[in-house]
Amino acid sequence: MSIEAIEEYLVIAEYCVTTPKASGGVYGYPAVLLLCCVVDALSNYAGHPENSLGELQSILSLTPKQAKDFKHWYRNLPAHQAIIMPGTQLWPDPDGSVIEFGSQGEPTVIRVGPFCRAVREWWNRFDKGSVKPKFHEAQAPNEVAAAASKIFITSHLHREEFPEYWRPCTNKTSKPEP
Repeated sequence: MSIEAIEEYLVIAEYCVTTPKASGGVYGYPAVLLLCCVVDALSNYAGHPENSLGELQSILSLTPKQAKDFKHWYRNLPAHQAIIMPGTQLWPDPDGSVIEFGSQGEPTVIRVGPFCRAVREWWNRFDKGSVKPKFHEAQAPNEVAAAASKIFITSHLHREEFPEYWRPCTNKTSKPEP
């Protein structure tokens, strides 16, 4: 399931950085947030401390402090407040270095296209055998439902095997019925 989820995140991030917005630019915020999710997962599987984005040190050759700043400015704020740190920027440039550093060595600019390519290339070389998801049982639902456990076998529902869980949307604005 994790490998498939990472692939899905990357496909959507690639869409975000290659699809121009009507107002100009690309969909940088969702792309960077999804890419940070991938980096966070890869960091966990590579043995870095949980939620550290430690693999940024390998993917982008960042120092531990730069990786920490990156996490706070480009991952936490977009995820929890829908902003990036004032004084930082996302650039839609398809080429160039992934990060521009300020005078203090801080990652103040991310070029979203090159960042997407760097994460994709790292994932393509990543040892998929080390992808072993873990969770804390105390955080799982108390009620064990056999039917629900079938849903989480993969990140998508097998429509033919479990039709009772599949209700297609009729249009982009409607939601499946409960």
